[in-house]
Amino acid sequence: MDWMNDYLSAVKEYARDYALENTGLKVLALLITGVLWLSVASRPASQIALNGVPIEFKLPDSPSLTVSKADTTAARVYVEGPRDVLDSLRTGQLTVTADMTTVEPGVRVIPLVIESNRLPPNVKVREIDPPRIRVTVERVIEKEVPIIPRFEGEPPPGYQVIDWQITPATVTIGGAESQVRDITEVSTETIRLTDKTEPFSELAAIDIVSPNLSIIDDRAGKVMLTVNIGEVRKERVIDTVPVALFGAPGRARAVPRFVRVTVYGPSSAVDQMTALDVNVTVEYQARARVFTPSVTLSPRFADRVIVRSVVPEKALVR
Repeated sequence: MDWMNDYLSAVKEYARDYALENTGLKVLALLITGVLWLSVASRPASQIALNGVPIEFKLPDSPSLTVSKADTTAARVYVEGPRDVLDSLRTGQLTVTADMTTVEPGVRVIPLVIESNRLPPNVKVREIDPPRIRVTVERVIEKEVPIIPRFEGEPPPGYQVIDWQITPATVTIGGAESQVRDITEVSTETIRLTDKTEPFSELAAIDIVSPNLSIIDDRAGKVMLTVNIGEVRKERVIDTVPVALFGAPGRARAVPRFVRVTVYGPSSAVDQMTALDVNVTVEYQARARVFTPSVTLSPRFADRVIVRSVVPEKALVR
């Protein structure tokens, strides 16, 4: 065992020499480490205020609820911690939480908190202003409403919007009950009519006015709008249009012999029409004395002009 004793003696000798070697430098290193630790440990904490920290409303998954009114949607947060950490802290890194997972619809007062796992290391929340918030919680409902176009400007002189069509014609919206209940229609984004002289179609976004409402339909919030623009329409009364009687006995005649016909269509076409372009006929039927005249227009105008009325509406055969 002499070799073991010699080995242990050699190890002890080496350890003593290592510990005593450069003793001054090692002591200096320990002193510097201690001073740095003390400077960090004794450094006073700083405090700053972060303005406009967003408030996150935590609502239950069922029933479907929403916050329709709130005193504010952002808070001021006072935090404390090391100056270098606070200097790099930004408002967007924090979120104030209003936990409403157990609330019922109505007016509620909810405390505001910041979850510790959302804070940087060594940073503490000293105060949240306001500490609590007053909110109105409502049920979320859905409603189907029609869509109407929103136009801007007018077609050039001599032209007008004849009609329009939106496909699909309705949209389902969702939101707080008090906001959805009174909505009877929504509109498209603005469609300019200036310089338009012909029919046109385009995709138009739906404007639901309030950011608190949402479109339930899966259609990316757009509809197809078709606008029929053409020459200005007008109405005109053509007097003394003769009534022709067919199939009646030889001496029979229609009473009245003339009627007044009201036509409607493009101004240029309506202005050109005369009584000769309007054909009013009565087809005689035995045992009947009161007849409804039939009105047709000449081929020049049949596809552009419509008949609005005939006065009188009935005719007799005598």
